[in-house]
Amino acid sequence: MKRAVKGLDHVVVMVDGIDAAQAQYTRLGFQVQPRGFHTKLGTANHLMIFDTDYFEILGIVQDTPFNAERREWLKDGGGLANVALATDGADLAFDAFKAAGLNPDAPLSFDRAVEVAGRTEQAQFRTVRIPKTNMPVVGFFVCEHVTPQFVYRAEWAKHPNGARGIAGVTVIAEQPAKWIPELEKYFGAGSVKRDGEGLVADTGTQPIRYLTRADYAARYPGITPVRPGDHPALLGIRVDSLSACEALLAKNGVKTVKPDAARLLVPPSEAAHLTIEFVQ
Repeated sequence: MKRAVKGLDHVVVMVDGIDAAQAQYTRLGFQVQPRGFHTKLGTANHLMIFDTDYFEILGIVQDTPFNAERREWLKDGGGLANVALATDGADLAFDAFKAAGLNPDAPLSFDRAVEVAGRTEQAQFRTVRIPKTNMPVVGFFVCEHVTPQFVYRAEWAKHPNGARGIAGVTVIAEQPAKWIPELEKYFGAGSVKRDGEGLVADTGTQPIRYLTRADYAARYPGITPVRPGDHPALLGIRVDSLSACEALLAKNGVKTVKPDAARLLVPPSEAAHLTIEFVQ
């Protein structure tokens, strides 16, 4: 059966200065894909591709009505901005979100040029955005890949740091419980569970965890959030070998925090205002 939402597809990290961010993520040991341009949207990006998901750093290259909200958000710094949800179809998601009372925008089609095996191809996407009024701290949208063969390629999923995929997203929210009804509009009844003072949302694939600021500080010691209010704060990345990843980061002079043997944290200063948690 086709589903409107079937997990996490990718996350968007907004950056104020895409050249510097590209250099930072290369230093972190990611295979950073060449810059792509969304001419219609006035944005440019670099992708870090994994087997079944990815994350992108996104910068503004031309002011457009579409990116006005992103430009305003960037005034307080960059960082994790959106979680794109996988779908069996943008039209299906639009209908489901409308029925759930999420007031979705109409499906938007756009593309960007990519080099594949020495040829220029057009990667095509259809997205459905949800307005801020229905944003449970995280900005959600669905992303339909019209041409997945131009995004998910095995040769692009090999990273010097051993990264294999997204492990999850962590959000700071002072009143996590208030977001349960809104989150269940996206992921279904019973998809959100209490976890102490926080929440864990089951997206269908990787979890999205909501923590109070105090619990976040306890779980991620030595990490100062980039924003004072509620915001998506951390991206978890799964690697083949945590020790190998740690050695590469040390070799590249990246500052890290290791709260325990199972986790390695990269502070926002090292990753364009995003905190990264490497786990094995």
